[in-house]
Amino acid sequence: MKNLSLFLGKIRPQIFLALLLLGVVAVLGIWHSLTEVTVGCIAGIIALAKDVLAVDNTNGNGDTD
Repeated sequence: MKNLSLFLGKIRPQIFLALLLLGVVAVLGIWHSLTEVTVGCIAGIIALAKDVLAVDNTNGNGDTD
């Protein structure tokens, strides 16, 4: 339970909102055959997800556990 509270304390709503919006724009790009927009959004999703995972693996001061 302690790990869950630590994880919930690290959640940054602006990052998850950005992931959601990039996903919506990517889906709209797919529907309207806008390949460049879709690929850009997918790259943004990957970059943000990588950032979230990198922050999750540290203990807040740049050191790993």
